[in-house]
Amino acid sequence: MASRKISLLAAATIVAIGTAALVKNMSQPEPKQAQSLPEIAAIEIAIAAHDLPTGTILKESDLKWSRWAANADTSAMLVKGKTVLANYAGAVVRDGFRAGDPIMASRVAHSKDQGFLAAVLTPGMRAMSVSLSPTSQVAGFIFPGDRVDVILTHSFSRKDVSALSDRHVSETVLRKVRVLALDQRSNNQSKDPKVSQLATLEVSPKDAEKLALAVEIASEQGGTKTALTLILRSLAADEAIDAKAEEKFTPTWDNEVSRSYPDSNGDDGLIHRVQVMRGKNTTENVFERQR
Repeated sequence: MASRKISLLAAATIVAIGTAALVKNMSQPEPKQAQSLPEIAAIEIAIAAHDLPTGTILKESDLKWSRWAANADTSAMLVKGKTVLANYAGAVVRDGFRAGDPIMASRVAHSKDQGFLAAVLTPGMRAMSVSLSPTSQVAGFIFPGDRVDVILTHSFSRKDVSALSDRHVSETVLRKVRVLALDQRSNNQSKDPKVSQLATLEVSPKDAEKLALAVEIASEQGGTKTALTLILRSLAADEAIDAKAEEKFTPTWDNEVSRSYPDSNGDDGLIHRVQVMRGKNTTENVFERQR
């Protein structure tokens, strides 16, 4: 009898413990499942691949695509799918970009945009255009961005011992001048040869005065005996060698090309002039220079 009571008590204890555990589990809230954040939609915009100072003429490699939030204001940016980066080759930076900056369309000027030339100019420099003859450049192989020398070739009459003599001289008036544009074309991406009629050059204020005077000399005789010629310089020129060689530049006279002309020999060139002073009287004797 006693053993039966013990068995019933043990069974009741087990049922009580099980009931308590079941109630406890039912009262605890179910663990919440981790909620995943919704993905933010993104687009791609053009950014600066590296620092692009003001005046930089863009190449396609200067720009690259980068992810950007789609809900951001991209109305002034270059968005992939709406913009072709190749179309910006040859454009110029109006206002500089740091590496990684979004490219703003308003801060880039195309060759046909107003103010493009002013953006291309180096600070402190000037732009000046000169007319070209079909033979005054290298068969159409000078392009915007090239460096050139400007040569003035002209003729004039000079009094010799016996009579007036026509003389011809050629001289380099400007050196290492950057070509900004040819005709209305300032894009240097096109490599199709084209003989242009107008060249726009980047010059210093003083060189602008020299070029204006050279143009005036070239136009005095209607261009029949006078010409301005552009001479293409090497991109890989040694600056030290160039500077040393240019120290020796002097005008080239006609007698250096053809011996049928008399000697020029510098400024007074053609003749010897000897002044003889006797008291208050001065006379000048002229002697032809011997060959």
